[in-house]
This record gives sequence, C-alpha cells and structure tokens, in this order.
Amino acid sequence: MSEYEFLFEAKTGGGGETVICKMSYERDEDGAYAQNIESVLFEGKEVIGLISELQFSELELLGIDKLAKTIKEGEEYYE
Repeated sequence: MSEYEFLFEAKTGGGGETVICKMSYERDEDGAYAQNIESVLFEGKEVIGLISELQFSELELLGIDKLAKTIKEGEEYYE
C-alpha cells in the first residue's frame, strides 16, 4: 500500500470557474481507496478554504470518478 497523488481539472462555482485539484489516495490490488482532496487551486491560488462543503463534495465525487477511469484506462493499456 502506497500513497499516490492525482491531479485533475474541474469546474465549480456559480460561474463554472476552472480549478485544479490534487487528490491523494491509496491503492492495492483491489483498486484505489481513501481518496481525499488535498488542494484546490484557482488561477494558481489555494482556495480550498473558500469553497462550500457542497462544492467540495462535488469535486471529490468528480475526482473519484476521473481517478477510477484513469486507472481503468491504464490497466487496459497494459493488458
């Protein structure tokens, strides 16, 4: 078990602003788990403390989905 990082781009807020999120996670033979957003950057500035709980939850769900797809695509590539 090792801790990994995953960067992804998402849109959030009333204006659909683009942010860059850094998610940490662990992975074993069954897949990724313990996913957690560590950072949310908007125009290069940290804004994780400025977003609502709802926005954070939406970003986290989006990140988990993107991570799962990325891992699956990587596994299909190596098969």
